[in-house]
Amino acid sequence: VLVVLTIVVLLPILKGIYVSFCTYKLANLNNPIWNNFGNYVKLFKQGEIFTYFLNTFVFVGLTVAASFIIGLCIALLLNTKIVGRGVIRGLFLIPWTIPSVVTAIVWHWMLQQQYGVLNYIFYKLGLSSTINISWTQSSLLAMVSIIMASVWQQLPYMMVMILAALQTVDASLVEAAKIDGANPLKALTKIILPSIRTVLGTAIWISLLQNFQNFTIIWNMTGGGPVISTTTLSIAVNRKAFQEFDFGLGSAIGVLWIIVLFIATLLHNRISDRQVQDIQ
Repeated sequence: VLVVLTIVVLLPILKGIYVSFCTYKLANLNNPIWNNFGNYVKLFKQGEIFTYFLNTFVFVGLTVAASFIIGLCIALLLNTKIVGRGVIRGLFLIPWTIPSVVTAIVWHWMLQQQYGVLNYIFYKLGLSSTINISWTQSSLLAMVSIIMASVWQQLPYMMVMILAALQTVDASLVEAAKIDGANPLKALTKIILPSIRTVLGTAIWISLLQNFQNFTIIWNMTGGGPVISTTTLSIAVNRKAFQEFDFGLGSAIGVLWIIVLFIATLLHNRISDRQVQDIQ
């Protein structure tokens, strides 16, 4: 197992770190030229790396937050005795089964400027003064569009995780709180959520990692545009390495990406350890 992990995981990471310090293009694929920190200096001098990180943090933060809030609301609803609960649960799982590229194409069609169904709905509801909303030509709306598509696809995952956790909460504690005069909001914040915080932390963390790597939806809906307004780290690496064929610069972005995720992982592990100690 260690040999396989070394070949499949460790060696590519080490190769990526090495070529991030090299001039590594099509002209010298077999002979990377060491340039010290040339790629990193170029990234920070151009300044676009800060935009890449900002776009990534905005996209990941809003996508995960929206998925969590909506997923929690749906899970709380499905945790009650409502008619057709099994059917509703099955319907909400459908987006999770659809490939990312199909999700991107469907949402791209729905948001199309001339015949997109969402433009028509917004216009009829009075939410827009025009029926021709150009989603992919506006920096703000382009970001909103990829967030909506990502939330739609990832919502079932968050819902299932939270619903499974809710079913482990001791119902007697909630009933006791209600008898003592706690309203539903207090019962949720003081009893239910603390009881499932370990599962919530895991679900949110996995969702964060998945969205940091999200490429397909963004690439197929906006291509990182307009200009670089929706260019996240995954899109930036693809552009530098496979469109501009500057593999060294693309690797440098990837290394910075790894460093950020490594620091975030350390913080997450420390917080998780403290939570386990508090429970014990």
